[in-house]
Amino acid sequence: MNITIPLYGEQKTILHDWLATDKHCIDIVPVGSGKTFLASIALPLFATDPHFHKGKDIIYSAPTGAMIKSLIWEPLKKSCIEYHGLVDGKDINNSELTIRFKNGIFIRCKSAEQRENLRGLNVGVWIADEAALYTQDTLQEITNRLRPKVGQPDTQGRLIVISTPNGTGPLHDLFKLALENSDKYIVRHFNYLQMRSGNKQFIDEQKRIISPLKFAQDYMCQWESVADMFYYAWDRHKYCSEIVDRGGDLYTFHDFNKRVMCAVVAQVTKPGDINGKIEILKSYAIPDCSTEGIASAIREDFPRRRINSIIDMSGTQMNRDTTSPFGVTDKIILEKYGFTIVNTRKSNPLVTDTDNTSNAFVARGGLVVKPDDKFLLEALQTYHFEDASRKRLVKYTEQKYAHIDGLGDCVRYGIHHLFPITHESIGIPEYVGMDQRYARNFKPGTQHMPESPLYPGGPTWEEIMNGDQEQDHMIWS
Repeated sequence: MNITIPLYGEQKTILHDWLATDKHCIDIVPVGSGKTFLASIALPLFATDPHFHKGKDIIYSAPTGAMIKSLIWEPLKKSCIEYHGLVDGKDINNSELTIRFKNGIFIRCKSAEQRENLRGLNVGVWIADEAALYTQDTLQEITNRLRPKVGQPDTQGRLIVISTPNGTGPLHDLFKLALENSDKYIVRHFNYLQMRSGNKQFIDEQKRIISPLKFAQDYMCQWESVADMFYYAWDRHKYCSEIVDRGGDLYTFHDFNKRVMCAVVAQVTKPGDINGKIEILKSYAIPDCSTEGIASAIREDFPRRRINSIIDMSGTQMNRDTTSPFGVTDKIILEKYGFTIVNTRKSNPLVTDTDNTSNAFVARGGLVVKPDDKFLLEALQTYHFEDASRKRLVKYTEQKYAHIDGLGDCVRYGIHHLFPITHESIGIPEYVGMDQRYARNFKPGTQHMPESPLYPGGPTWEEIMNGDQEQDHMIWS
């Protein structure tokens, strides 16, 4: 059968890869490039040719069942009816979204919403549409379904990915892997100019109405764009440096999330001063960790140091999943380990306020990070907004990437509290949240406090020399 199909831009290249090679194909293309149309043409060809199906079913997947029906179901049915003589309602099951060919091979359309939906499949070719929206578990399950039949290595299934980028994530990892294994993968990465997707008037309109990041991803097929990065002022080549721990007081910044518990430890000079600095000695991103666990980890690394802490204020709430005992807050757990909580507001600052404060501080070189702090550097370079409004920050659902927004939050909380952009009419925030004498005698964290020259639980030499001389040094119970 000869079928005449008009193709545009690099559609011919992509279809040739699918039909004339046996390699896995990773095709990163813009919206409106006709990728789903190509799939509707190729799927029946795969199902009718034993070279492709190898006696196994052909699978098409999309992020949701609704997307299957809106993206491909009707064009796929039309292709099967017109070119392959199948009958709707007999060969085509509209409720189960399956198509059975005369050779017994099925095309099965599957939602990628739940990994369980993908198990038990024996697959010849799998086309994963809009795979940038798939989870790591889903992509892993898909690759598991491509394994060959026992004792028949030539029945190895084949993966074809067609997607527009959606930030860095599991698909980006697969993309990088494919680039490094050209013997197994063909990688295509085309923008809207190469694919000839949309007319000039439409594209110009999209540039005006969507954010720069959205346009860069949807049409230029960039994995990420600095246009909507939270820390747009950050430059690792300028602000990375080796840091010497000078001893003395420390600050910690905390974001509470049991999935990945995050914190940074820093030495801070001249809080509130334009010449002040935050030098991050160490960052923590510990999976499946409690507040008790991260407090203990920090204390093991920095024992008997006075630590002032700036926290995500959700940590003052009772009975959260980040704590273990009933009625104990994250704040109380940190105080048990001798951390003094210094931010006293009942809620976190507005995202827009931390945006301005953080980037002003970073731009003047106030933030210093060690060049080998891998997770923190990734957070500073990747943490971004959902769109150009710069109001809603992206939250990563995969544990593998949760450190990005966790550490990103930690740093912006710390900068905003210690180095706010102030005005005389606004004033400067209060940095000390409790009486020092009481804080020093707080039980059971006394063992973490610096030794007093006077008596257990008493003031240090620094407090004696710099404190209020009219106060006595009685121990409060």
